[in-house]
Amino acid sequence: MKNNTFTSNVKFTLDIYSKSVLTVIACCLLLIVVNLYFKPADLRALETVQDVNIKSINGQSIWGTEIPVNLKQINGKTVQDEIPMDIKSINGRDVWGDQLPMDLKSINGISIFGSTLPVKVQ
Repeated sequence: MKNNTFTSNVKFTLDIYSKSVLTVIACCLLLIVVNLYFKPADLRALETVQDVNIKSINGQSIWGTEIPVNLKQINGKTVQDEIPMDIKSINGRDVWGDQLPMDLKSINGISIFGSTLPVKVQ
């Protein structure tokens, strides 16, 4: 018995386009691997409070607790003599209509106990 084995040598070649595409893919994979291991470190900001000393605003010096403010417009409306305000709550208490919630503890240095107000008639 004879063993008929066919042996054939197949030579596989790629064209220039296929070689170029495979080269680009290999370069991209290499860049991804390099970036994973050699990427720049994350930058961190200082976690401390920075002291800022403002000496003047628009040429006006600042001293004490007051800041010079010159309002010209609020919500697109020009401010002249009065500042438009829409108060929704005071100390967590809602404002309804024209009445403001108040907690009076003293008037002119006189303490208020109960529900009576000290009144002087002149």
